[in-house]
Amino acid sequence: MKYDFTTIVDRSGCGSSKWDAVKGASTEWVPLSVADMEFVTAPPIREALRRVADEYVLGYTRPTDAYYEAVCSWMRRRHDFEVKKEWIVNTPGVVNALAVLIDANTKPGESVLILTPVYYPFDITVVSKSRKIVYSRLKNHDGHYEIDFVDLERKAKRKDVTAILFCNPHNPVGRVWTREELRRVADICCDNGVFIIDDEIHNDLIMPGHEHTVTANVSDKVKDNIAVCTAPSKTFNLAGLQCSNIIIPNGAARTKTWLCAMWNMDTSLNIFAYTACMAAYNECEEWLEELIGVVHENAKLVKDFMAEYFPCVRVSPLEGTYLIWLDMRRLGLTHVEMRKMLEKHGIFLDNGEVFGIAGRGFQRINLACPKTTLLKALERFKEGMEEVYADWKEHGRPYHKTLKKGDRLEGFVYDSAYGTGRELTEATSGGKSTLLVFSRYYGCDIAVLMLKLMKVAAPVLEKAGCRVKFILQTDAEVLKKVQKDYSFELIGDPRAKLYDRYNVFEAKDTLGLVVGDKLFDKLVGKDIKKLLHIKGFEKFAGSLVSSDAENVPQSGARQNQLPAYVIVNDKMEVTYAHYSRTIADLPDTRALLRGIKG
Repeated sequence: MKYDFTTIVDRSGCGSSKWDAVKGASTEWVPLSVADMEFVTAPPIREALRRVADEYVLGYTRPTDAYYEAVCSWMRRRHDFEVKKEWIVNTPGVVNALAVLIDANTKPGESVLILTPVYYPFDITVVSKSRKIVYSRLKNHDGHYEIDFVDLERKAKRKDVTAILFCNPHNPVGRVWTREELRRVADICCDNGVFIIDDEIHNDLIMPGHEHTVTANVSDKVKDNIAVCTAPSKTFNLAGLQCSNIIIPNGAARTKTWLCAMWNMDTSLNIFAYTACMAAYNECEEWLEELIGVVHENAKLVKDFMAEYFPCVRVSPLEGTYLIWLDMRRLGLTHVEMRKMLEKHGIFLDNGEVFGIAGRGFQRINLACPKTTLLKALERFKEGMEEVYADWKEHGRPYHKTLKKGDRLEGFVYDSAYGTGRELTEATSGGKSTLLVFSRYYGCDIAVLMLKLMKVAAPVLEKAGCRVKFILQTDAEVLKKVQKDYSFELIGDPRAKLYDRYNVFEAKDTLGLVVGDKLFDKLVGKDIKKLLHIKGFEKFAGSLVSSDAENVPQSGARQNQLPAYVIVNDKMEVTYAHYSRTIADLPDTRALLRGIKG
């Protein structure tokens, strides 16, 4: 090859977001997570930046006619997309653009459609602008993803839905949507007044045998109802220079977007961004073609490796992007166990759950790295799984079960103020149903509130023939001091063994604890920033990220833990199970009572 795609660059100590997020990252232990490349920058870009540093005055800079021509020419050559220079709005990044476009084309309290699983900042940009999220789940056919057009249209018809964040090509599943798929999306959105915010940041990274279509090109009417978000940052690994070109053919939408950008003091790029973009688009097409070949070969390496050693892993066909999506669920590990195994063996990927609940059990691998780097990670993955299976053979496979109605509760052994190694069994259930409440840790504001609610509910439930056991990620010795204040048994599970046994998982992040919560959505519908001024909010927010609430000793508290509610009858059969999606996702009262009655 003409260009260097084999050198392993040492990015330690350079402030790399990807490397600095991983303890022990090195040229031997390269993270394959965040979507930036592990390749040296294309020579024409380096030379252009060097020339600017040597010869230019580094003052305030605006895009020149030469800059606009470079962008328009690239879109014409690579994507058959005729762009007028006045259509282009510059932003420091596509994520910045998503937030500005939501501001410009929707109102606080309205809803934005998102096809999930998807790039995780989509959620943040919607919520940060006091809008609500409406998810439409992609259909997974043995690794090949398709849009659920029936569900998409049903949700697009809702009056509150006024925009869609659309990903083309799709990150993380690697689909390059066909022209017909894009036409159907465009028609649904245009017919229902849903503005299309089209993230095409990966539009240049199309694998052999596939063809990318700009969504704005599928019909004349869609051009008046779309913003196409493009950038050289993924294509040429220029994210650190912060340069994006947002193409908005509709004059009114473009003016509103520019005004929103101006109000955010976000209207120009730095001098190096303009220069790098021009050099990339004018001089680096040959470099890109070689890059695509490298990524394509790396995708084949992953597919062949899994087929040989782990045929149960479903590798989604890589049509576009340099990010390959793997369904690991049939390996037998929960997504929590998988994450721990990967970290133990120095394999740093993007865990699927960060892309939404639909991503649990999946992993995303960044293929934009030298082949030797990828091969080392795959070999460590093989070693890690062999170690797991050897441990299972010797000690037995860990029990994990997401409980549902009709299951039998097995192995519920616990510690409390009343003793250690206690077991909930048919013999000790006393002919009653038992409600198991999985909370957080004692002293957490959320757990305190749940305990107060249960204090009121427990006597009523007792009369209905159901006792309560309340599980906390706090040592039983600590709970002994407060057990007298409660009529129901407090169970201590500081290492979250019961939580793991019955798959009571954490949210993907702090935001995941509350997004979709009715109370939170009510506040979001007004102005999310008002949360900052609600008395006591800082204490609540602090309890999500701090384990020293009210000076109560903590051991193993999981800060993003979600609640769960399970009812078992006197035969240890599950008659009701509710795994909360948010911290305030409470059980349906009528369903709960039906569960008690069996």
